[in-house]
Amino acid sequence: MAPLLYLDTARLGQMSSAAQDVHRDFARFAGEVGGSIQFDDFLWGGIEACLPSVSVRYPGLAAWKGIAPLKKSLCDLTALPSESRVLLAARSAQLMKLAATLLCRPCRNVLVADTGWPPYQRILDFECRRTDRRTTMVKVCEDAFQRQLNEDEIVERVRRAYIEHCCDGLFLTAVSHLGIQLPVQKIVRRIERSAKVRFVVVDGAQDFCHVGSDLRGDCADLYLAGSHKWLGGYHPLGFAFYGKRRSRSVVEMVLRDSLDALHLDDPLLRFVGGLNQGNCRNADETVNLAALFSCQGAVSDAVLQGDWPSDKLAGRLENAHEIALLADGAVWTPQLPYSSLQSGIVLLNARHDRVRSLSPDELRAAFYGEGIALTAYEGGLIRLSMPAKRLQKVELAMVEKALRKVG
Repeated sequence: MAPLLYLDTARLGQMSSAAQDVHRDFARFAGEVGGSIQFDDFLWGGIEACLPSVSVRYPGLAAWKGIAPLKKSLCDLTALPSESRVLLAARSAQLMKLAATLLCRPCRNVLVADTGWPPYQRILDFECRRTDRRTTMVKVCEDAFQRQLNEDEIVERVRRAYIEHCCDGLFLTAVSHLGIQLPVQKIVRRIERSAKVRFVVVDGAQDFCHVGSDLRGDCADLYLAGSHKWLGGYHPLGFAFYGKRRSRSVVEMVLRDSLDALHLDDPLLRFVGGLNQGNCRNADETVNLAALFSCQGAVSDAVLQGDWPSDKLAGRLENAHEIALLADGAVWTPQLPYSSLQSGIVLLNARHDRVRSLSPDELRAAFYGEGIALTAYEGGLIRLSMPAKRLQKVELAMVEKALRKVG
């Protein structure tokens, strides 16, 4: 197989080494043990709850300690407060439905920025219409890419819109799918000085294990993320972190009501992502658990590497700078906001009409033919997700060749 430079984390991240080991041996374990009582012991108690021969036969499962330790390790990885709790779901959109419900309970007008993921925005808009609530959108994306807004100016624009429109809730995207890093902490703190903030939801899907926004200051009531992008779990698994003192009981009440009313339709959330009340083993249907194990492997890799995501960001930004320089000389226009708003995501715009007329699938296939896996959008826009390790000369040469040939 020809060498492939994988820069397509918008879709799925590459499965980490330990995640592969766990997934491989879990498949063997499932094939030989199936759904017996031994599997129940393994699921909840980890490999240590099984006979010693099991760990010898399936060494890749050594990382699996059980569901509760998985949740704790995820909280540790985010460096969130020790009292934080985490929900797990097979479908991230179901956690966004929970977030929308939580926002619409106390808030009458939720401020959002135009950097959000459109499907999530539609979920919030639907819930607002259903509950007679409103959203107010503040536009920052285009001006940020044109370098007409720096970090402080974005904070002030969002604060001013929040006050002028009498908002009382916030839904912010820590890192947009196009790569803009919002100063979430500063925005929330600035607004709290002059207005009431009833509930804050932060979408960290592109932030988790990538930028590592500093949310330890207790600014988010709910933080959404997942294992299948920058963490390297590959199999989709959604997370929702919560635990802020003012809202913890509200989150748990709304979660319980939503599950009871079947407003949330996610069997994994019901099975292992619930409220740890001792009855979460009682599943209403058979649940696919495979994503849990690859997630644990990816977490193990992340912990072994030692550096927090924020420490790795410097390497991603160096790679982004190198790619931007290559693109500028290869008929592509880099779209980069001010440095404090940048992330490990690089956007490049094609200058030639021939490339701009290609469909996203055609553009993506053209780069794949040159050994580059990336994300493509309408109008000749491509997204490259930077690795934390410095790109080698041969890899940079691959990118430059592909940019020149496709462009």
